[in-house]
Amino acid sequence: MTIRNSMHDDSKTDGQDLVAFIGGSGRSGSTLIDLMLNNHPSVQSVGEVHRLNLYARENNEPCTCGSPVSECPFWLEVESEVRRRLGWSAERHPLHETEIMLVREDVHPTLALMQKAMMLAAPRRVGRWMNGLLAPAHQRAIEMSLVWHDAIRSVTGTSVIIDSSKDARRLKALYLNAPGQFRLINMVRDGRAVSASAIRRTGMSMKQAAYEWKRSQRHTRLSSYGIPSGKKMMIHYEALCRDPEATMTKACAFLGVRFHPEMLTLRKSEAHNIGGNPMRFKTGDREIKLDERWREQLSEKELLEFDRVAGDENRRLGYDS
Repeated sequence: MTIRNSMHDDSKTDGQDLVAFIGGSGRSGSTLIDLMLNNHPSVQSVGEVHRLNLYARENNEPCTCGSPVSECPFWLEVESEVRRRLGWSAERHPLHETEIMLVREDVHPTLALMQKAMMLAAPRRVGRWMNGLLAPAHQRAIEMSLVWHDAIRSVTGTSVIIDSSKDARRLKALYLNAPGQFRLINMVRDGRAVSASAIRRTGMSMKQAAYEWKRSQRHTRLSSYGIPSGKKMMIHYEALCRDPEATMTKACAFLGVRFHPEMLTLRKSEAHNIGGNPMRFKTGDREIKLDERWREQLSEKELLEFDRVAGDENRRLGYDS
């Protein structure tokens, strides 16, 4: 039996085959929009899918449905389709044997700097060729990622795959290898909120949290250079929470699919996202809510420190510091 999101029917309802990559920093609402988009009958969200093989091998985090990745019926059916596409025997297991993450250790640090420069500045064909030359393991991972994307489409009957891995190198590499299918959704949130979340979770200083947020924003922006404006859009977390229907209507138009009201309610038990915010496991929480705890939690000293380190970047994104 084919495993599908209950909102998915037996054929693609609308839209061309796309990979929509969600870029930005962690805790900026990528898991939220992932889950909302997943309720569309033409969309299958897979979250931070670059961690798929790692989670299957190490079994250290379950799929959003609650099952271990290596036992999830959805991912086992996708694995079977990948196996068929690769021409592998039934004894082999693509979930464990393939790699779709761009592993940092697979590239020498000096070559990694050259790789980043070429991916940012070179024309598409040159950039793809140079990536294969400088980082062949990364190029293989991207090509294998596209195999998994196509297998997911085949299993679910959907046309749009949502990949919210957020790795800026992966962002550009996917575009270089499949520009016609690629779309970028840059998910942004007030840097003070993201920094406050990092402080709560890790105990790091505001200086470090603000720097990390600014760095991730800069990397996403640099990686998006060269991608045509019609293939990328920015969504503010706050706008999504305050007016989810208007924001999702725009997102649907960008992806070439029709808006469905079902997208405004979270159904986490029916999702198969990999990684992401732990809120994906809170199945009883189905409403979209704006989280602005940072306004009460950050001290005046911390706010001044954030503004010193990253206020310029926050203002560039439309937030008053």
